[in-house]
Amino acid sequence: MSKPARRSFERLAAAAFALLACSALHARHPHSPPPPPDAAADCPALAARALVMRDEAAEEGGKHRRGNGLAKHLRPVISAATLRPAAGAVPEYCRVEGSVVTGDARAGFGAVRFAVNLPTAWNGRFVMLGDGGHDGAVSGSTARLGEGYATANSDMGHNGQAFPGATFAFNNRPAEIDYGWRATHVATVIAKGVIHAYYGSRAAYSYWEGCSTGGRQAAVEAQRFPDDFDGIVSGDPFMNAIEIAMEQMWSSAVFFRDADGDGAGFDHNISQADIDALRDAVLEKCDVLGSDRIRDRVVDNPLACKRAFTEQDIDALGTARGLSPGQVQAIKDVYRGPHTSRGHRWYKGKSLGSEFSWGALVVPTPANGFFPGQGGFSMELVNFLWFEHDPGVPTARRNDPSLAAGPGEYRWLDFDFDRNRPNGRTVNPGSGPWNERDGGAFMREILNGSETDLRPFLVKRKGKYLLYHGWADGLIGPEPTVDYYEGIVEDSFKGSRRKAQDHVRLFMVPGMGHCAGGVRGAAVAWDKLAPLVDWVERGKAPESIVVTQDNGTRTPEGNERLICPWPQQPAYVGPAGSGAENDPANWVAANFACRPAK
Repeated sequence: MSKPARRSFERLAAAAFALLACSALHARHPHSPPPPPDAAADCPALAARALVMRDEAAEEGGKHRRGNGLAKHLRPVISAATLRPAAGAVPEYCRVEGSVVTGDARAGFGAVRFAVNLPTAWNGRFVMLGDGGHDGAVSGSTARLGEGYATANSDMGHNGQAFPGATFAFNNRPAEIDYGWRATHVATVIAKGVIHAYYGSRAAYSYWEGCSTGGRQAAVEAQRFPDDFDGIVSGDPFMNAIEIAMEQMWSSAVFFRDADGDGAGFDHNISQADIDALRDAVLEKCDVLGSDRIRDRVVDNPLACKRAFTEQDIDALGTARGLSPGQVQAIKDVYRGPHTSRGHRWYKGKSLGSEFSWGALVVPTPANGFFPGQGGFSMELVNFLWFEHDPGVPTARRNDPSLAAGPGEYRWLDFDFDRNRPNGRTVNPGSGPWNERDGGAFMREILNGSETDLRPFLVKRKGKYLLYHGWADGLIGPEPTVDYYEGIVEDSFKGSRRKAQDHVRLFMVPGMGHCAGGVRGAAVAWDKLAPLVDWVERGKAPESIVVTQDNGTRTPEGNERLICPWPQQPAYVGPAGSGAENDPANWVAANFACRPAK
């Protein structure tokens, strides 16, 4: 046996016969990356190894819901281990693909596919890449490899080609649990074990980076598995999955519904021209407001905007455009959020300043084929992931309000906001069947990352949690993320913002849409991971972050701003007089400072 082959065998043999404690706390001091592996020999050899990892969370016997449904010993099946040559900015790396059985006999068994990317020139760190939508595929992204990070991703426990959208969850509890929380944690444990087997040492630091569904995964990890990561980045989080699905159904249903009983529907729908007029009316009141003195068609502070743009302004808009009372009320209801017939609100609605995206995401228009973007998610989630017992499959045309539900079908437009309460119990728990009065409490426990007492992660673990949300997000409303942050301050730090800011910070991004893009011209882009790494490894908390335009907002003039830790917001402090604040030449980070919100 050659020396390189012997080294490879010895390294992998040691990993194969050890039960790897992959959720252990990592070193908190500066580190030197381990010597590079013999990639040509070590990478393909991984496919032949019988690795075993111990999931420490499974040892807890269900404390804080962590041990329930977890296998103590994980035995991944490696289907491929391929050394991929350097190409452009992507360095040489070993891509390991495989699957692992999840669950136990009591909770039921599932399976998760995963991939781990192992750069030959490793920086000693690991970052788990979050998912989007209903997922169902293992990402082929090479993000962060050029910086030397080992990365990983999973399919969240189902195959999206075989079961598109949310159909994987139809009467399949193990798959729901995998999607809700288990697949992400198990894939993290597996990734850490593969890293240890390949490099011969564990990652010095482990990070999570994700947005939307990836933001929900982040929140769930923070509340369920505080030892998985040293630092977490969570953007535009879908953490309140049950309530957000209600909000999305609500804000589209007000335009779809058959109000006059003729069976056609769309009785209170509005046009793109109406949406544009609404956007302009909001900007007239809120573009320049409080500490925001720049006229750039961006609402910097929608909370302040709510005091300036009221329902009386919507009434005036309706009169000016000849809208019916039903259309005017529909617009008001989008902002109000889902509520009962008696006015009890279940969740906050769309943010002022998000109107630019309504024609794509919220309102049925000819441009979106009368199928608003948010419907692709929520109009199906309610069939398969909202109730303990699935009420039926969707109708053949979810965007057709004239099509009633047939046998074995359930129509999202029939969701009852009076009786289907997000925290409501199941009428027939366990064996079923579904009842039209069922609530969402059962699936809320599986899906939501809503808990705000995160002391195990933030205090005991001393983890770092960096949250961000686009103020103009028309898909997942941003204000509940502010509420989530404030809840963490209250419940994890007894209301002390001074103590909280050492562990958790929230950055709200004016003009940013869902995870990226947004209002044309807005500054919405930055490296999401870099500030977290500085915070975790050097103790340097982000006092502000410089943001620029991305491909979805880019203009020839450019734009550079600051975003600030909540509750501060950026204020222009550059050259004054003669409208200098409105000159894009002055829109550079040095001309902005973080100030208390007005």
